[in-house]
Amino acid sequence: MKLTLTLSGRTLERYDFETYERVRVGRSEDCEITIDNLGVSRYHAEIVRKDGIDVLRDLRSNNGTFVLGRRIDSHNLNDGDEISIGKFTLAYVAGEGAKAAAAAAPPDAAAPPGGGDDFGGMTMQMDQATLAALQREKASRVRGYLVMETPEGKKNLFLEKSTFMFGKAEDADVKLGGWFCPRKVAIIFRDDSGFRLINVSPKPEGVTVNGKPVDDVRLGDNDQIVIRNARMIFMRGTPVG
Repeated sequence: MKLTLTLSGRTLERYDFETYERVRVGRSEDCEITIDNLGVSRYHAEIVRKDGIDVLRDLRSNNGTFVLGRRIDSHNLNDGDEISIGKFTLAYVAGEGAKAAAAAAPPDAAAPPGGGDDFGGMTMQMDQATLAALQREKASRVRGYLVMETPEGKKNLFLEKSTFMFGKAEDADVKLGGWFCPRKVAIIFRDDSGFRLINVSPKPEGVTVNGKPVDDVRLGDNDQIVIRNARMIFMRGTPVG
């Protein structure tokens, strides 16, 4: 797996782990990923390899560990997930994505994440409301919408929530018809770096992007999406006018 540490959009460090059982993140120097900042606990979180899956665990940190804007205790990581620890972000890339990132550029020149003196090993407590506001602010910077094809013509569906579900379920954001339509066909996740489309239907060909079946993909501007018989185009930003 590969992890990229950033602060306010600036890359601070890149990490490449080929073989590992546990990767600890924290302020302590014996962590595999050290973040020298008082908002980070000495042993804040860890990633452990279990049955071929990378599992992120919070180590009872003072300020919490977040994925997709949600505080977690344990989370099975997916390629492209972004982990928020205080004001820092760790972008997670696994599998073939990690191999493709092998030629990544060196870190940007930036001030180190240091937080000054250790204060006897104590972690500076961050206000939980401030942390929650920070997560909301990150997500609010990401805007996108779907141009849906309907019998009445094209209409825009604004992707303002964290998750959007397509399927036959009553609580689906976009309801799909048909006798054999599953309750859940696909989900679009919105996080602070963009939008992910995940196919949760039994048939892989039920969800395509630009004509190719997908399981889990990051959406790009003007991507052509077909979810069963529903056709749409993904667009970044907001519609002009």
